[in-house]
Amino acid sequence: MQMKTIRLAGFLACAALLVACAGIQGGAKPVSAMPGPASASPPGLNNDVAATWYNPPGEFDGICLTQFKDGRLRFDGGFTFFNPGSWTYDAASSELRLTLHPTTILAQGHGDVSLHQNLLRLDAARNMLVYRVKADTKSIGLGGFIFYRDLPCPAGQSSS
Repeated sequence: MQMKTIRLAGFLACAALLVACAGIQGGAKPVSAMPGPASASPPGLNNDVAATWYNPPGEFDGICLTQFKDGRLRFDGGFTFFNPGSWTYDAASSELRLTLHPTTILAQGHGDVSLHQNLLRLDAARNMLVYRVKADTKSIGLGGFIFYRDLPCPAGQSSS
């Protein structure tokens, strides 16, 4: 009985060390920087913003999509049901992957990829939208709205 306890304790200690090592090494795939000029955070905010995309007010209020350098993604002003989200960028394939909070409307609203600017594919099983984004990409389409890269989000809509 004592030998089983020692073996179990040894196994658990090894497992804990492996988990700790994975955390030290970053565990998750690191987020690659976005192509093109870095987004500037609005005055008074820390500079943890990797990119912002903004759908200016029109028929609806403005919607801000903020990508943080640590891989978090957040919507303000609209589409907040997609929060919390995350993002990664694969420079080799020029693919921006937005993983959104699970919702049934993701597949319904993005089923026809051709209607959404720069949208390559929808992975509904992983709640992920994949866009082709290069340094000169000015906008992406999401949920029937166009989000512009060159328009900064109003102050207070991209704070962490």
